[in-house]
Amino acid sequence: MPKYSDTTCRCCLREIMPVLSRKWSICVIATLGRHGRMRFSEILLVCRTISPRSLTIVLQDLQEHGIATRQSFPEIPPRVEYSLTTKGMALWKSLVPLFYWAREYHRHVDEQPGMLCFQAPDL
Repeated sequence: MPKYSDTTCRCCLREIMPVLSRKWSICVIATLGRHGRMRFSEILLVCRTISPRSLTIVLQDLQEHGIATRQSFPEIPPRVEYSLTTKGMALWKSLVPLFYWAREYHRHVDEQPGMLCFQAPDL
């Protein structure tokens, strides 16, 4: 494993931390990573308590950072689907250990109504 100084690690994280620290970002990344292409309404259903406004902001932020992509289809009614980019899939896979950790050490979350419990992906 290559050695990195503390400065290098902080500099590398500086770009992604505002994205990951936004409420709902990890939920949206996990949802798209787990399910692939999804419509806006499908993401709302999976993330349960997220508001449409919050989801819009998170999706725009993920798109700006190259983590998610938006594809429009010229149909009537219009159809839009979101998915993770290659960069987003790599991020999702790096978050998988966090999901396992959360499942192991925070089991009480499962018992709270309305709380999203991440199903750990099969990689």
